[in-house]
Amino acid sequence: MVLYLMQKAFFPMNQIEKNYRSIQKTIAKIIDQNNHLVEPPTLIAVTKRRSIEEINTAYQLGINHFGENYLQEAIEKINLFKEQATWHFIGSIQSNKTKLIAKHFDWVHTITRIKVAQKLHEYRTSKIQPLNICIQVKLDDDDTRDSLPINEIPQLIKEIELLQNLKIRGLMGMTQPGSSLQHRDQCFKLLKDAFDDLNQNGYNMNTISLGMSDDYQLAIHNNSNMIRIGTALFGVRKSI
Repeated sequence: MVLYLMQKAFFPMNQIEKNYRSIQKTIAKIIDQNNHLVEPPTLIAVTKRRSIEEINTAYQLGINHFGENYLQEAIEKINLFKEQATWHFIGSIQSNKTKLIAKHFDWVHTITRIKVAQKLHEYRTSKIQPLNICIQVKLDDDDTRDSLPINEIPQLIKEIELLQNLKIRGLMGMTQPGSSLQHRDQCFKLLKDAFDDLNQNGYNMNTISLGMSDDYQLAIHNNSNMIRIGTALFGVRKSI
């Protein structure tokens, strides 16, 4: 078993709890200030390189959505974690990872290719609930990360809709590190507009997965209802 799973939590419970309560207060203030926002977003605790103890601490505070980037690390933690939780895969996907992702996860936020979607469908047994998926949207023209241009989303959705073991829930987006808040706001509005346009054309999606530790407030203002929070909750990861 790898070392990061054996170590004690980097922060005592009261520090993680303090961070969580601060995030909750910030979210509540945003909701109160925006009449178009009805409910707070789902907080996905990003547990990449975090210990089981830290995950347990977050769970005891009421968090039961966890996001993982790296497949092997995630499976080890999912198998060790004894509580009922919802697991989100938020990393890039290679075709050879699809079998294990389909078996162990409830959500996948990073779909960009029909080939990957078809493999997830193939490996997702019909005996369990369909795998919830979001399409990762390209928000910066010069962003080299795997993502899908907005004009290509409708065709991918039409192809995925034929796969009964997958359920399209919405769109996911990320801005590039170091982007200004003004630029991020423009990108977030771009994704929200794409989401609205798709729904107006009958696609019936309900999820905007947008915002991380350094920009989740801006994302919520742009109607994100799933935020992916790591550092703001657990603190800066220490070297192992």
